[in-house]
Amino acid sequence: MAEVESLQTVHHLEQVLNRIERRRALFIHSLHDPRLRLNVSLPITLEDDGYQFVAYAPDLDIYGLGETEYEAIEDLRQSIVDLYFDLKAEKLGGDLQKIWNYLQSVVTEE
Repeated sequence: MAEVESLQTVHHLEQVLNRIERRRALFIHSLHDPRLRLNVSLPITLEDDGYQFVAYAPDLDIYGLGETEYEAIEDLRQSIVDLYFDLKAEKLGGDLQKIWNYLQSVVTEE
């Protein structure tokens, strides 16, 4: 029984390491939207999950998906733009207010 558990643990660690190898940290410098400008470079991670590419902005806890790295990053950019204008239009509280405050510090409307 201990041998089976040991093999399961090894297999799990291999999966985790494989996933880490497919992830890399990047920065985006533009949202590719004429209405908004990034004041700072925004840190993101890009990962190939075996099915698609996933771009993630941890400071905003928001994702973008795509068949290519470029598509995933573009989807993330669009998600950030949508989030900005959605939050701008709403009366906020709690965590959403914190995200809005952060967005206002890194994004300027043109």
